[in-house]
Amino acid sequence: MYVTTMLVLSLWSFAFFLGLCYSADHDTFKDCSRVNFCTTLRSRSPQDKYSVDSGQFKIGENGRVDLSLEANDGSANFNLSIFSLTDSRFRIQIKEINSTRHQLDYVLDGQPPTLGMSKFTIRTDYVSIPQEDNEIRVYYSPFKIEFYTTDVLQTVFDGTYFTLEDSLDQAFAFAVSFPQALQLYGIHEHADSLALQTTQVNGTDPYRLRNLDVSGYELNSPMSLYGAVPVLYGHGPNGTAGIFLHNAAEQWVEITNDENSQAYIMVESGLLDLFVLLGPTPTEVVRQYVGLTGTAHLPQLWTLGYHQSRWNYESQDDVKDVVANFTTYNFPLDVIWLDIEYTDGKKYFTWDSNMFSDPVEMQQNISATNKRLVTIIDPHIKVETGYSVYDGALEKDLFVKNADGSNFEGDCWPGLSSYMDFLNPDARDYYSSFYSYDNFPSTTPVLAGIWNDMNEPSVFDNSIEKTLPGDALHYGGVVHRDIHNIYGLLHTMSTHQGLMARDNGTTRPFVLTRSHFAGTQRYSAIWTGDNTADWGYLSVSYSECLDANLLGIVFCGADIGGFENDPDVELLQRWYQAGVWLPFYRAHSTTGSMRREPYLFDEEVQQVIRNALQLRYKHLPVWYTLFYEHTRNKDPIIRPLFYHYPQDTDVYRISDHLLVGRDILVRAVAEPGVESVQVYFPGGADEHWISVDNAEVYDGNGFVNISVTIDAIPVYYRRGSVIVRKETVRLSSDEMANDGYTLYANLDADNKASGTVYLDDNTSFNYVDNKEYNYLKIDMDGSDVTLTKIDEDSNSDNFDFIIDQVVVNKLIKEPENGKPGQYEQKLHKRDASQKLLKNLKFKFDKPAKVKLV
Repeated sequence: MYVTTMLVLSLWSFAFFLGLCYSADHDTFKDCSRVNFCTTLRSRSPQDKYSVDSGQFKIGENGRVDLSLEANDGSANFNLSIFSLTDSRFRIQIKEINSTRHQLDYVLDGQPPTLGMSKFTIRTDYVSIPQEDNEIRVYYSPFKIEFYTTDVLQTVFDGTYFTLEDSLDQAFAFAVSFPQALQLYGIHEHADSLALQTTQVNGTDPYRLRNLDVSGYELNSPMSLYGAVPVLYGHGPNGTAGIFLHNAAEQWVEITNDENSQAYIMVESGLLDLFVLLGPTPTEVVRQYVGLTGTAHLPQLWTLGYHQSRWNYESQDDVKDVVANFTTYNFPLDVIWLDIEYTDGKKYFTWDSNMFSDPVEMQQNISATNKRLVTIIDPHIKVETGYSVYDGALEKDLFVKNADGSNFEGDCWPGLSSYMDFLNPDARDYYSSFYSYDNFPSTTPVLAGIWNDMNEPSVFDNSIEKTLPGDALHYGGVVHRDIHNIYGLLHTMSTHQGLMARDNGTTRPFVLTRSHFAGTQRYSAIWTGDNTADWGYLSVSYSECLDANLLGIVFCGADIGGFENDPDVELLQRWYQAGVWLPFYRAHSTTGSMRREPYLFDEEVQQVIRNALQLRYKHLPVWYTLFYEHTRNKDPIIRPLFYHYPQDTDVYRISDHLLVGRDILVRAVAEPGVESVQVYFPGGADEHWISVDNAEVYDGNGFVNISVTIDAIPVYYRRGSVIVRKETVRLSSDEMANDGYTLYANLDADNKASGTVYLDDNTSFNYVDNKEYNYLKIDMDGSDVTLTKIDEDSNSDNFDFIIDQVVVNKLIKEPENGKPGQYEQKLHKRDASQKLLKNLKFKFDKPAKVKLV
């Protein structure tokens, strides 16, 4: 089907081989054959089992249509409700009469606005409900629901696969097909290719969604990992559509990719509450979904710099030595992290008084170099009388219960532990209160972020897949199986709340979480968990973070170098280079692994890593602007090629390339010992890509073999773009805050280029509360640079955009016969005698212009 099949399969085969080398514990973690509802439902064949009663059709309030769904054998009746929402979105709910099923809360970013539905037409086989450019057709028998956009069939809820029976103890199943799709994407998180693979091939399991602590996880696998986001997109050259199952119970998803791609979804419990997203483009369908679960707030600028971590820095002297050596060896660094050993016996919100005897002095030392500290806080609480966190939670009855009503206790890092019941608002308030400077002793604003780990939640008991049992009880009598996949989301909600309160709502919180669900992006960043120091895990980091970005969780990264085992120096260098282009940029490694801070290597390796870090810092204005634009328009930060080139079927299964925003193309080098790699240039003959490292230009006509050395990976700017950089790299983002900017203007055939830049105080919520920011459109036309204020009502007086340099890249030789073209580069600098480029501090009552000389 695809020109690129052989190349992609070779990469997958390499990843699959590595996956065999590092196997997860299949005795602990179940496949479908060991899960009763999955085994039972997977074997079901489609059948004409249910019908819609055409005489029971009611238009309700708030854009809702109510129908009666009946079993043909008379065994059961159900309520079927269809809601019409804004932005070409619909919602389907099916439940028993007088249902007791759990209806999920806390995931949506408010209730989505609805549209009224007053028109309908009763036809022989179906009822037709028009809605703006869309139409819903509900077929009576066999039962199905079709969704059309401008008369094109986008999505089908196939009722012949629908099963909802008491005999399955609330489990249910349904199928959705995407008639315009050739490829399905989504259902994060799996260590697999970006493009979902067809299951039921060679004994492959369905993709599983159940948040679990899977150490040594496998590549090319449908096994569950730490996150679950039950969103699917079906994409093809004629349209894109999607679904979001608003349900946090365990799920298994059977995938078929063909001319009518389909997902068959099996769910353990809870409500069938399905959002249908009609696109019809990748951009629109992503925005439709993210509009339901919300965007991340703008992160502080320092969070986009480089983070250094390991399990564990052993003492405060060790921490200070690491920070000092980054300075001595001229490596930029913004954050140093502490894993669990900093605590007193794994009791969170405490310090080990022997190894961290003066945490305040340590934080002052970190702050003196314009850096920050992040510490880990997990959800399990040590069972120990006299430990204030435990005593208070016990007294207030805030722990998760066993089925018999006693407090659940299980083994984790501290030993015997109880688990905060974050479904309880009082528990979230109680837990969040410990982030205050008073309740978390010896903390200062230098401790600027929190790392929430082990929050699937992890319990060291293999008999229950290392997590809470399904019959554990939460606030309000809710059984754990109904909300398992949002436990980590609720944990980060509480942490985010605590950091907001700690700083009186003045500072944007930074939280990193391992467990995540739809909506997690409103509270925290994520990373890909306990990966391994091997090439396949470097490659899959792009797939996982691209997938997360398509599903709204944009602040994503992977442990540079691999958490488990020790990378060789080639892998380490390539990982630093690839990691530059993921939103979250952190090195982390397990206890017992070799120390691998960059300054510990020989000078040649140091320089490669230093160059990578400096390239990241040069592009901080790009990252910061993209994060701001995400808060406005809901677009991903990093994007797969099909996002901007949706009709090019050759890019549908490419996972090792990404676009940073619209204008930067990156190809990871995730293969050892190579002297060249295949780079796919998208966009056709009229699109051109300019190398960041040399004067070569390529047109968008597909794969080209590109030579590589250990010094860099292939990175290109799109012709017609303006890339905003900072050329002077200092030792932290704080130290670069007042430096001027350099514009890279990549002129198109009309000698024009454009871009945007965003500036604010890098820290506070004043950009929201008081509109204190400067958001500019940059246009290059020949030798003229024009800056236009995008939001006229923004308070931009304190955020001058100072241009130090303009680098003009102009094509002088077209690519031809597969050979690269060339561009020439001209540099225009600001100096005291050249007034045309001197400190451009404009009054933005009209566009500001400067002419280059």
